[in-house]
Amino acid sequence: MTSRRSSLLQRLTMTASAVADPAIAAFADPARQVFRSFLGALRRDTRARVGGVLALVLTGLLVVGALVAPPTGRASESLLGPSASHVLGTDEAGRDVFRALISGSFPTLTLALLAVLGSGALGAALGALSGLLRGGFDGFLRRLLEVTAAVPSLLLVLVLQAAFPATFTLLLVVVACRCPEIALVARADVIRVQTLDHVTAARALGASPGRILASHVMPWVLSSGLVVAAFGVGTVVVLESAVAIVGVGQVHPLAWGALLGQARRHPEAWWLVAFPSLLVLITVAASVLLGEAMRDTLDPKERLRT
Repeated sequence: MTSRRSSLLQRLTMTASAVADPAIAAFADPARQVFRSFLGALRRDTRARVGGVLALVLTGLLVVGALVAPPTGRASESLLGPSASHVLGTDEAGRDVFRALISGSFPTLTLALLAVLGSGALGAALGALSGLLRGGFDGFLRRLLEVTAAVPSLLLVLVLQAAFPATFTLLLVVVACRCPEIALVARADVIRVQTLDHVTAARALGASPGRILASHVMPWVLSSGLVVAAFGVGTVVVLESAVAIVGVGQVHPLAWGALLGQARRHPEAWWLVAFPSLLVLITVAASVLLGEAMRDTLDPKERLRT
């Protein structure tokens, strides 16, 4: 009985301290606060709910596209319009567009996710180093990132894809294009977050710089990273489609952009424009809605007020 009373008293003391000083609550578990803020965004924000539903639809397409076999075509059924046998018509190779779009969701969305993860990890690491070390290294890296970020992404993708046409090249180029933006955002957040109360408390209690970075700075910087990543998925899909439409470089033959590239060669086949463009639009809408909801809800200033 005595142990239960002491445990209850200890919990009440910790709760009272957290309520009295928000910095202690943030110091105790900052990652949990980020997660709770994200769940709060899904519950309260209409944009997050709509974007989440669209994201679930795209996730379902991604899973189904990975499981189903790629469609095979017949030359005699090339460029047939929508009908009972082919609901969304056929492409120039005689493949069913409906099955092609489902199968193409796997390479299209996988490329976008890999590009976002790669650019996010590299950009966050460079931004964190720049924000922590400061000095000459920070000045050099910041200038390099600013110059790289100033180059239009589409121009850089088209030039490098023309020189080295391959899907892997497209992935590397997209990572290089998205990385500077994420790094600059991460650098600014690291510099700002180091002045917050929970980081000051951790430093006063003797936490090492590595512990402060991993446990107290990066979870708060994670919010900006999630926002940039959410916006980035739609951007990558649009870039891949632009490469295929222009006809420079190489994309997966079943990617949504590949069907849009066929539409450029066959303008009379309107279904090759309408249905892939609809999926690209859904991806961009989910990306923008989730990104805006997280940007407004996961802002550190908002978390401190709540």
